[in-house]
Amino acid sequence: MSAPVSNGSQTEAVENHRGIGLRISLHYAALFLVPGVYLPFFAAWLESRGLHPTEISIMLAVGILMRLVAGPAAAHVVDRSGRRKLAILLLVWVSIASFALLGWVEGFSVMLLVWIVHSAAWAPITAFSDNIALLAATRHQLNYGRMRLWGSVSFLLAAYLSGLWLKGRDEEWIFILLLAGYAVLVGGAHLLPDLRLPLAHPRVGARAGAPALQLLRQRRFLLFVGATACLQASHAAFYTFGTLHWRSMGHSDAAIGWLWAEGVLAEIVLFAFAQQIPARLGGAGLLLIAAAGGLLRWSITAGAEDYTLLVILQILHAATFGAAHLGAMRLLAEGCAPETSATAQSLYVAANSTMLALATIAVGPIFAAGGGAIYWAMTVLSLGGGICAVMLWRRRDRLQFSAS
Repeated sequence: MSAPVSNGSQTEAVENHRGIGLRISLHYAALFLVPGVYLPFFAAWLESRGLHPTEISIMLAVGILMRLVAGPAAAHVVDRSGRRKLAILLLVWVSIASFALLGWVEGFSVMLLVWIVHSAAWAPITAFSDNIALLAATRHQLNYGRMRLWGSVSFLLAAYLSGLWLKGRDEEWIFILLLAGYAVLVGGAHLLPDLRLPLAHPRVGARAGAPALQLLRQRRFLLFVGATACLQASHAAFYTFGTLHWRSMGHSDAAIGWLWAEGVLAEIVLFAFAQQIPARLGGAGLLLIAAAGGLLRWSITAGAEDYTLLVILQILHAATFGAAHLGAMRLLAEGCAPETSATAQSLYVAANSTMLALATIAVGPIFAAGGGAIYWAMTVLSLGGGICAVMLWRRRDRLQFSAS
């Protein structure tokens, strides 16, 4: 006699595979509208509210650090409940409410408190979305890169079009555009398929958080998070002060919006052809490509002012971010058991967030003192990520992350 099928499984069984892929793609498109405006222009909005560069870097860094606390805690609950979509819906509603409040409060201290609440809710959303996409890709033979690229398309359009819209307009429009992006995300989250897994019940006598501790005791997992954390943190200067730095050179918001969008366009091309990347290269090989791209990109960006050169350098975003992200997702998909995948993914996000937060704090005073010198520090981070990636490459035949 066959085992009974849950209502969630029955609903999932009748869904067309292509329909599931489309719904996840639309969710990614909604999700990345917010970063498309946030990354290029949020620091400028904070500056318009009277915050100093050091306060801006602290504000953004504390927000990033919340991923370290909120991400693993939420992932533990999700792995125990299996309710990934419900978690995303709740977190999205808290995110939009707290962000709306941010526009009404004044003063660094009060803004920081509201931002902490917002960041705690926002922190796990992308990781849980990636987790659902990876589960769908495995269960329904879908192409993760093709689904994820619609997030990049959305980011590109948001960055470029918001740059055009903001030209000659008050900085308060940045906040309005972001609030509109959050509203769209509410709808996007409801489109997600409700994919569920067998619950990750702990062994008798096991302590809460044991899977996370077991993963963190493994050298290969630590090398993985070390490599990805350094590679993603190498974008701290670009994310935090890229727009302000380019404005100081006299480049317009429209031109800056294109620089952001163009880098993501290169990323989209990589995601579109991700299936053609040779399997033998593996996740570790992609991380090596990201490290090499970072060494080249950031060392030249440190002294680059010519707009044409900046346009060329932004193409390397496909390597520094795109290859690093695909490499990490490939390693997580191949190396983790599905029932503890949210925990592994949240640890990956937490490690990346910690390093990115530290780098974000560090670049504030450096930017205030030396402008483009911040990119030399990013070159060092790319080197560190490359060293860890080389060590991972040597272990590429035994990269299983067990939490049992």
